[in-house]
Amino acid sequence: MTRAGKGAEAARCCRLSRGQHSGFGDEATSPAPLMAVPLSPQFREKIKDVLPSLPSQDDYYLLKWLRARSFDLPKSEAMLRKHVEVRKRMDADNIIAWEAPEVIRKYMAGGMCGYDREGSPIWYDVIGPLDPKGLLFSASKQDLLKNKFRDCELLRQECEKQSQKLGKKVEMVLMVYDCEGLGLKHLWKPAVEAYGEVSLAGTTVATEPMQMGLLRGVDWAAGCGCKALPIPQLLAMFEENYPESLKRLFIVKAPKIFPVAYNLVKHFLSEDTRKKVMVLGSDWKEVLQKYIDPSQIPVEYGGTLTDPDGNPKCPSKINYGGDVPKQYYVRDQLAQPYEHTVVVNRGSSHQVEYEILAPGCVLR
Repeated sequence: MTRAGKGAEAARCCRLSRGQHSGFGDEATSPAPLMAVPLSPQFREKIKDVLPSLPSQDDYYLLKWLRARSFDLPKSEAMLRKHVEVRKRMDADNIIAWEAPEVIRKYMAGGMCGYDREGSPIWYDVIGPLDPKGLLFSASKQDLLKNKFRDCELLRQECEKQSQKLGKKVEMVLMVYDCEGLGLKHLWKPAVEAYGEVSLAGTTVATEPMQMGLLRGVDWAAGCGCKALPIPQLLAMFEENYPESLKRLFIVKAPKIFPVAYNLVKHFLSEDTRKKVMVLGSDWKEVLQKYIDPSQIPVEYGGTLTDPDGNPKCPSKINYGGDVPKQYYVRDQLAQPYEHTVVVNRGSSHQVEYEILAPGCVLR
């Protein structure tokens, strides 16, 4: 497929009329039961030394790691051992009690609110008001990362509570991404790079694996003077540390710029995760109600749920972020490593090609 063809394909997902959905796959359906394939005894034997460090040791839980790597035992073992390292580094057993810095608590958008018709917890990410630049200037990447890991643990524990309450396995989470307000101002190179770090839950991500199209897109965003990219950190962290935990992800109120933003981060997500992403059309409220009872949906998103004080946005459960006041800033700039440098001698020239993805860009 040509570059133009790929762009047209991506753009289709946001030009949806009433009743049309997706652009990344067919209508989302419930995943197949995990126990359809028995657990390999060899896998349990290979990881027996780290079993005490895991939140669960039953076959159902361990099978998730095998499915995530297509039942390749060495890859599944490596993935699980990396997760154990992350759990130790994040002090996962005590992370719910950890209190993030005030700026993160106040301005990191998102929150858990309600349950779908099958009892799965629902997580909302609110993109438009998010100020990643302000957050990166005001908090450490480690604290931002730890906060997202805490969100993942919160959802995992909520699934356990729902399993006990309903008397059945509840292992997956439904996510809703509100993309209203997403624009060029949200595209910012350091935030994209931070997403690369988050996508592997704190492990170092080299730039070499990133496709050149991604790097050009990041450079284009920086050249446009763009501020920040709303990065779906929770989704990436789920993929690497909580496999088979995403039921489906609904994108609502997606603007025309959405395909550009999505293309900058989709390379960090597996094909299986991308298939669970659904971009909804103008009837998104009706679609949400197909999967979620209106009593479990905030009025803001077409349901009947409000806060105790009647607030239709349910801010006690969902943080809507906002611009970070400069009084929180602990730095006024971020170190900018450059991928390439070149010396141009006097009287010589050097040609650099950039893919222009939108009009009005400025080379800086």
